[in-house]
Amino acid sequence: MKQFRNNATCKKIVPYSQWPKKNEQISINCDIRSFLSRLNILAVALLILSTNFITITALAQQKLKPGQSFKDCFNCPVMVVIPAGKFTMGSPENEDGHSVVEGPQKSVSVGQFAAAKFDVTLGQWQAFVKATSRPVMGGCAFSGFKDTTRKDWDDNPNASWRNLGFTQDSTHPVVCITWNDAQDYVKWLSKKTGYTYRLLTEAEWEYAARAGTTTAYPWGTAASHEFANYGADSGWTGMISKRDKWMCTSPVGSFPPNEFGLYDMQGNVLQYVEDCFSASLSDVPADGSAYKTDVILKMTGRYSFMNGKRSCDSRMVRGGDWGDPPQMIRSGFRNWAPGRGFTIDNYRSGGVGFRVARIL
Repeated sequence: MKQFRNNATCKKIVPYSQWPKKNEQISINCDIRSFLSRLNILAVALLILSTNFITITALAQQKLKPGQSFKDCFNCPVMVVIPAGKFTMGSPENEDGHSVVEGPQKSVSVGQFAAAKFDVTLGQWQAFVKATSRPVMGGCAFSGFKDTTRKDWDDNPNASWRNLGFTQDSTHPVVCITWNDAQDYVKWLSKKTGYTYRLLTEAEWEYAARAGTTTAYPWGTAASHEFANYGADSGWTGMISKRDKWMCTSPVGSFPPNEFGLYDMQGNVLQYVEDCFSASLSDVPADGSAYKTDVILKMTGRYSFMNGKRSCDSRMVRGGDWGDPPQMIRSGFRNWAPGRGFTIDNYRSGGVGFRVARIL
């Protein structure tokens, strides 16, 4: 069954990683404030805070092994050790949905690092906001608010991460935050824990998303709502189909993890990464580091509207979101923020969040 969005109501479901039995699902309507609804939130929260990780000490850090999960504090993200390796970045020209910015393919080496098992959740963001007395800033594109005077991609001053116009709980990924907001969060984590947190580089993100695969999607050659929360084939709208029970964001951990143990690398929300915009992979460093060269852009064709802007006026975002068509959740698909009419300092979207990395 397929269902297209016609309002801001989203259904929730107990995450895949918390199913009590194989293939058993428990559907819950957003508007029923019942014991089961609260139990669903608790289940995902326990997943995020579960005891299948270790709290790191300086001695333990020296013994971390690929695939091991850990966290540095009670409300810190759960991290997974990603092994060092080499992979082919980008997509081949014959891949369905391939764009010129996804090439030329190149070999990239990535050192061992830790990546968050999940996108940063609303609950984790709320803890940061409370600890830092951070004000809530209004203004967000692609919110759930419907306004006949605005397009979905226009800024809606009534929307914020706290008031999206669609249903979220503390286990959903935080959205409607800027790239600079994400930077402030990783700085806060670094100060809080004494370890260096940051955003993933674009190369690290694709390496971690592919998790050893070379196909368009980590599960195979075709998109599937059994593995990710994404949109309809056209129309830029959320879609309910198969295991994907959400028109908007879904709780983290609702779909199977990839081979590195990471959840939601495809779909749910786009993820800010560290890199400045680059028009091709020729500019991306082969050592897995971020591209941070700030140059004046000279673009042609569909990207000519970026002419005269500086490369670091935009930042790359990866992964696709709940409203994107299937081609946009491919491992090799490259996207960037802000949208037209915004700056990187004020761009917020109901489809953009972030995931953190940590230096080991």
